[in-house]
Amino acid sequence: MSLKSKDKQCYEAGVEAIHHIIETRKNKGKAQFDRLDEDKEVPFIVPAVTWDSVKQVGSLNNEHWFFDVGYAFREALDLIFMDRVRNKRRVNLWTQGAIISFKEGDLIRSRCGQRSVQVKYANPMGWDEVKNDMYYGSVTYQESFFESGQSETKHATQLDFLSMLING
Repeated sequence: MSLKSKDKQCYEAGVEAIHHIIETRKNKGKAQFDRLDEDKEVPFIVPAVTWDSVKQVGSLNNEHWFFDVGYAFREALDLIFMDRVRNKRRVNLWTQGAIISFKEGDLIRSRCGQRSVQVKYANPMGWDEVKNDMYYGSVTYQESFFESGQSETKHATQLDFLSMLING
């Protein structure tokens, strides 16, 4: 399937893709999260995950995000290349999960080059078995503004941090 046809399937849902997976588990009373597969007409957090074998460079095709969250952040976004079975054949597909997990040390610059954020402490998202509900994790990060030289420490859930990376 080409990237252009994926664009028509609304593959840039951002945070809404994660909410969809969480709500599906809650509503269906499932014991585990479903993973969304790239060949289905479902929203992913990014438009597509691609690899240029000539240049040896990967992309999340998320140039519309405010911060430059690159290919190296696939794990933090719970994007996994997995074996699946389609028409009785094994295929490898990108899948989207619900566990956002930015980690201590992650450094991400804004696309305009005027700010950066660096994660100081973090806890990943996860399912709280006792409450039978989602634990949204936490991120403590340093936000730096290059022009003014100022920086400040901020706190957010993993999803709120992700939303800030997308929208600024």
